[in-house]
Amino acid sequence: MDDFLRDFIVKRWKIGAFTFTFLDALLAVCITGTGIFLRLPVINYTVTGPEKIGAIALDYILALLCGAIVHRCTASRNRAFLTYAILAIYPTMAANAALWNVNAVYYVILFFLGFYLYLRGFRVLSGLSVLAGTGIALYRIYQWRLALSVAYPVSLTRGWPNFYEIIPKGAFVELFDKVSLLCLAGLLLTLAYCFAKKQVRITWDLALQLFLFLAVLIPYFAPYMPPWAGYTADVAALLYFMRRKERFYMPLLHLIVSYSAYAYAMNGETKLPMVLYSVILLGILVNVGVDLYREINKGVNR
Repeated sequence: MDDFLRDFIVKRWKIGAFTFTFLDALLAVCITGTGIFLRLPVINYTVTGPEKIGAIALDYILALLCGAIVHRCTASRNRAFLTYAILAIYPTMAANAALWNVNAVYYVILFFLGFYLYLRGFRVLSGLSVLAGTGIALYRIYQWRLALSVAYPVSLTRGWPNFYEIIPKGAFVELFDKVSLLCLAGLLLTLAYCFAKKQVRITWDLALQLFLFLAVLIPYFAPYMPPWAGYTADVAALLYFMRRKERFYMPLLHLIVSYSAYAYAMNGETKLPMVLYSVILLGILVNVGVDLYREINKGVNR
């Protein structure tokens, strides 16, 4: 009997390219249960319906998908499992689905599905998935803007500590109200032009860095961003750390900013001034931008 139990515990099962043992499965069940119990005390904060239950289920599917992305990029079973374990109990995931009922996971999962399909070589399906996620995200933001309870915005920030938080409240709002989106479009087109001019070969590392850079850049310079605008970058920063261990501080800093934005939206205050979080995001953006620039030069030199 002892030999049977010992063999059963150490036996390896295989699903595709992923192998696991009984202890791995047991740990996965435990971390999944922990995530559920973290959500139960706050699930009644907002109305619970099929949309919220679906979002909570998608939380775990997204965690599995991100684990598969990490396994694909690093070939490390431990990092892949750690990715799932962290995302299962990630505070911003619980806040979005169970607590705040924003359900941003409905479009975020399409972004990461597109990234996974890109890693697998399905470029067309990858593009369609990202476009679908972008469409849903824009619709969510449109709904958010309709829900604003003020006749005219007095600030270009609406919960997310973007670049305009650094500008004093009310300053330049009328000036940047319409042209801010044009400025953001100019930044994105300039980035696309640089890639096209240098004829950069898109590697896995470059794709991940570009994905994180855009996930931080777009909500940082877009006006009236809702508090959940950094949800995509939260997950992307974790994947970035799993690929580059020296960037361990990046998901920690971004998670602090994201959860502080949630606290500001629900309580109307944070422990630290929101402008400080804007400066932190600027530091993250510069850090990722420098990494992206170096990776682009490596791609050109090859």
